Amino acid sequence: MATMLRALALFLGLSMAVPVSAQEAAAPDVATQWRELLAHGTAESVNIASAAIDAVDYSGDGVDGDKCRSHEGALKEAIRQLPVSMMVQRVAMLCAQATGDQAAADRASAALAALAKDAFAQASRGAWAKPVRVVLPGDALALLASAGMTVRYELFEQIRPRPYFPWRIAAVPADGGQEKILTFDYVDTMQILDRRSRAYGTPRLRMVYAESTVKGLADLGVTGAIDNLAIVAASQSATAAEKVRALRTAAAQGGLQSIYLWMLVCKSGDTPNCTDGLIDALLPLAEARQGYPMVLLATAYAQGIGVKADQTAAEAMLDAADRVMEGHRAASVFADTYSTLGADSPFPDFLRRRLLVARDAGNEVAGIQLIANDMQAKDDAYVLSADDERRLADPANNGLGKGLAVLALWYRERDQGKYEDYLQRAADAGDADSLSTLAFRQRGNQGTEPLPPAAEALFERSANGGDPYAMRYLAYLAMVAGKWERAEDWILLAAVDNDVNAMFLLAGLWAGGHEGMSGTPERANAILENLAENKKYGARARRMLANNAVQGRGMAKDLERARRWLEQDADAGDAESQADLGMGYLSGRFGRADEAKGRKWMERAVAANLTSAFTAYGYWLLNEANGAGDSAYGLKLMRRAADEDDETGLNNLAWELCVSRNPQVHNPEEGLAYSRKLEKHPNLDPSVIDTVAACEAAAGHFERAIELQRRVVEFIGKRPESDRDSLAEMQARLALYQAGKPYLKEDATPDAP
Repeated sequence: MATMLRALALFLGLSMAVPVSAQEAAAPDVATQWRELLAHGTAESVNIASAAIDAVDYSGDGVDGDKCRSHEGALKEAIRQLPVSMMVQRVAMLCAQATGDQAAADRASAALAALAKDAFAQASRGAWAKPVRVVLPGDALALLASAGMTVRYELFEQIRPRPYFPWRIAAVPADGGQEKILTFDYVDTMQILDRRSRAYGTPRLRMVYAESTVKGLADLGVTGAIDNLAIVAASQSATAAEKVRALRTAAAQGGLQSIYLWMLVCKSGDTPNCTDGLIDALLPLAEARQGYPMVLLATAYAQGIGVKADQTAAEAMLDAADRVMEGHRAASVFADTYSTLGADSPFPDFLRRRLLVARDAGNEVAGIQLIANDMQAKDDAYVLSADDERRLADPANNGLGKGLAVLALWYRERDQGKYEDYLQRAADAGDADSLSTLAFRQRGNQGTEPLPPAAEALFERSANGGDPYAMRYLAYLAMVAGKWERAEDWILLAAVDNDVNAMFLLAGLWAGGHEGMSGTPERANAILENLAENKKYGARARRMLANNAVQGRGMAKDLERARRWLEQDADAGDAESQADLGMGYLSGRFGRADEAKGRKWMERAVAANLTSAFTAYGYWLLNEANGAGDSAYGLKLMRRAADEDDETGLNNLAWELCVSRNPQVHNPEEGLAYSRKLEKHPNLDPSVIDTVAACEAAAGHFERAIELQRRVVEFIGKRPESDRDSLAEMQARLALYQAGKPYLKEDATPDAP
């Protein structure tokens, strides 16, 4: 990665023009070259090419001819390894020109022309388009330099990749003209090529490439990268004042996303002096006739952010921006900023008129914005026209599947056939939500069967597309399999993006102290302590902290502190804390067991209708308590949980009914019925499949029991050695079933078959 960053540093902010030779006969098949690279290329290919570029002292507009001669072989290898890199081909062309090799210059020029033609064709697509695929950011600037275009400004559109990490560049022809906006992505390419990475195939690898490159470029003073880091810092700040402090420096350096977020923060709150310095940062950029800053200034005037609201000034600035930006893009950019900054729907007349003009002039983004605004503003009164449907379904507007996803949502309650069609097409085009919907549909009701490969592939695409639910789900599956590192790779991006459930999952993962983690139990507790300050999630965080204090995970073992954490929320009426506190007293987790206190707190949780309390307390009453009627009451509570279709409740009840020696409890027929209900739940982990197998054996269905138990043994056998504690027990039960015997509690050792 360091080599790559050294090479990238040379290509930012350049604006020279180099003519591209038109050797059409020698032009390569770019599509085939990309397919070959993505199918067989490696990250080492990028390192080889970067080293060759470094070796010839490429400065953007020239190379060292002598070094080109001495490193001719390395440069040829770079072309062989990365023929689709516009930066490599540009260097090859300049080296050939410097050494007088006209034939090589023509070949490189033809290759560069073909790559440029392909890139500009990708960039001309409609709304929700994919970014232009490149290998490295330097390819984007090599393209623009070779096309004789000057970079005006640039920014990263997102904080993190989902699945792309779009880098937006505004450039103009060297002799003047309107800004052309092109958006590039290198992250998707690099995560495909880095096949040997531990995190290969997960969102973490995309995040690594995005973050490491941005950090390196920021160290070199690149505005867009500094801007991106400021946005990340602001997103992690708690208050509006802290967010603005994180944004000011980058905004003053021309960071456009920092300016935009600064406007949003101030518009949505009432922080004193919030906008001080905002217009000062924006005005020089607008005066330099940069399109996006002009639109931001128009937005500030329209909504009175940092300046007195002035509709006339806003429209005048918007007119000026429209003259600067190609394809009436100013209207559609303004519609985005105007809406995001809190303006009421529907669009005001002046904006709607501009969008109609832009749409009719061929700006597809404007057409889509009008449709989306009408859908939102008119709500139930909106009627989808044939023209609107055509625009939303147009492949040119579905590089990311968003238009198709909008149509799927529209038809979900109106036309099941069209809903299914658009949902599938949206997923095929890469819409993360649609992929997740289809994945969960395929996952459902497979019970003891493993997750179908097709469903797993959908989950993986959805997770890489940014869906946090898919990330959490794949992390859970990895944890069940004891693949702790893989679980971290799936969940990390969602956690750093402040998805609360992902943060809790990551804290639990790190608290386990597994090898290979990037976080420690101490860091897990730091996450939980931060979440404990949140009114909505504080009780959940304190329950996890209490558990870590009991076990001494990331902190000194402190039973009294754990008890106090739980009691704080139990006293306040949090049923889950009441249940944890009650079970802690019953089990002696805080020292000596206190049955009276334990029962008191468990009864309060039961009174609150907490399903997990039915399960946990019921199990304790059935197996540990000795009072009159405790067993019957415990069984009653467990039935309540099972009757709510709670997976843990079904599992525990089926287990007791099938394997208990107590004649008042043992009921294999009823247990089998509950285990069959259990099988309707998806992705049952090995301990649950073990229950289903035990019930099948209890009912005399030994062939089925053997099949299931073998799956349990095989699954646990694949776990890391440190996570195979129950393997011998599972193998012993399998031997029982093979001998035609059911398993009963305390009878896990079979007779010799």
